[in-house]
Amino acid sequence: MAGWANQVTMDWLVLHLTGSAAALGGMLVFQLAPYIFISVIGGSIADRYNKRNFLMLLAAFDSVFSFGLYILYHRGLLTYSFLCFTALALASINAAEGPVRTAISLEVVKKENHANAMSLNSVTFNIGRLAGTFMAGLLITRFDNGAPWFVIGVIYLGLFITLPFLRIHEIETEDFGASQPGRITDAVSFLRTNLSLVLSMVITAVFVGLGMQFGLTSSLMVKKVFHQNATYLGYIGASISIGCIIGAVVAARWSVPGHIPKLSTMLKSAIATAIFWMISALMPTFWGYAFFAGIASIFQLTYMVTSNSLVTANSPEHFRGRIYGIYLFIFYIGAACGGPILGQFAQTFGIRIALFTGGAITLAICVIIFFRTRAWPRLIAE
Repeated sequence: MAGWANQVTMDWLVLHLTGSAAALGGMLVFQLAPYIFISVIGGSIADRYNKRNFLMLLAAFDSVFSFGLYILYHRGLLTYSFLCFTALALASINAAEGPVRTAISLEVVKKENHANAMSLNSVTFNIGRLAGTFMAGLLITRFDNGAPWFVIGVIYLGLFITLPFLRIHEIETEDFGASQPGRITDAVSFLRTNLSLVLSMVITAVFVGLGMQFGLTSSLMVKKVFHQNATYLGYIGASISIGCIIGAVVAARWSVPGHIPKLSTMLKSAIATAIFWMISALMPTFWGYAFFAGIASIFQLTYMVTSNSLVTANSPEHFRGRIYGIYLFIFYIGAACGGPILGQFAQTFGIRIALFTGGAITLAICVIIFFRTRAWPRLIAE
């Protein structure tokens, strides 16, 4: 919730200060670049150190940064350059959180329920997106652009206070939180023998880079195309979040014990998502755009759950964190490269054309790969 609220707040302030789609795309580089380099380290941390204590440390840092941004905003010290620096610092702190959070969420359930845990984790994640984006939009409209940061600081402070109450002694997983030393090269060597994992990671990078840039596209559509205030950005966030919650519930139904995530399911979800991205780009009204963005999010979530499940279900437990860190490394390369390209494309040709083109390219790539992999039955079944 806090992370989504922070993204909405940062993106809206960048548009307010610059009015530029290219500047907003450039901001994504600073928000995502640290994830490219630090996510792999986060995977090693997830395999070696106490996960609960590490998450507490991150929550403390995030709380301090959020309260600091609230103060600096009201003193008029936030410029675009300073926001880029702040985004870089915050992203550097949080880049290691993904593998650690994912690893700890899997350790508290039995192995046969891992896929289901990933799906249900997506439900709570997107409930947070729903609440976070809507909260940020309302606070910005009702008060000012700095108000969400105060609430975000309180949320992170609450997380820091409640994490110590996690009852580790009741967790059944053997050697919970124990050190499992190893090298990143061990995970790389494993991936060389598993083509389905590598292919799913690369496809995800393209998928995220060209289309799943909701912060950028939604902010631009609301402000530049439909000329609405930040409250409507909250409505977009609500529509997307509801779609993601529905998609997560559907994916959870698939993820019963014994279900094997398939590359074909991931590709079909990507194709459906791209089609609805393209339709949303053509909508003449705000509510039409919001509706089809929500529909696209249903399939986007089934895509992401299947992709995540492919990685976790096929990764050996003793270095799952490192493999997931490599997955995030590739994921964020796609996001960091796609953001500036999409932003510059939107600045030159318009956000509608940029959104439609991203969907069309994603559609073409996934259709080609889907029919190509039908010649590889073993791969498509993994």
